[in-house]
Amino acid sequence: LKDSLGGHFAGGKDLRILNLACGRCDEAETLFSVGRELTGEKAAVEMVGADIRIREIRQARERHAHLPAEFLIEDASQLSRNKALGDDFGLVFLRHQNFWHGQELWKKIFDQGIAKLREDGMLVITSYFDVEHRLALEALQKMGLEVVSNRRNKASRVLADAPGKSVDRWVAVLRRKE
Repeated sequence: LKDSLGGHFAGGKDLRILNLACGRCDEAETLFSVGRELTGEKAAVEMVGADIRIREIRQARERHAHLPAEFLIEDASQLSRNKALGDDFGLVFLRHQNFWHGQELWKKIFDQGIAKLREDGMLVITSYFDVEHRLALEALQKMGLEVVSNRRNKASRVLADAPGKSVDRWVAVLRRKE
């Protein structure tokens, strides 16, 4: 992730991260670590996680109470209703988006995430499956984004119970078309 984002974020500039459909947010420490490396020691990194599942948000709040993070019980397809959230996120992150389990719903979630990006912001997705990843990228490109980086994750962990599925198999970074 850091390699794909490196050079895009100016050192010293604060970074807000929006983690959509974050669940219990297993990736919180990684996102903060990458954010700090990208922005430098003097910049603030903060994260807002949003998920509709109450139990998972409670777990995220407990597990990551030590981080400058806020975890909201929110429907990611309707984030525009939360005016206090703002639209100045430098990074919007969607881990394991399940695009093929409801393409129209995920297009709404993508749209809401894009709307929360600052002008120079980046959207990052990870995927379990090859076909799902390709379909998600196609949808995002039709929504006005361009691919900055798209890599197969060599450190991805294969899931024995699902042929062709692995954790964070693909990682893609996108931005608004110039």
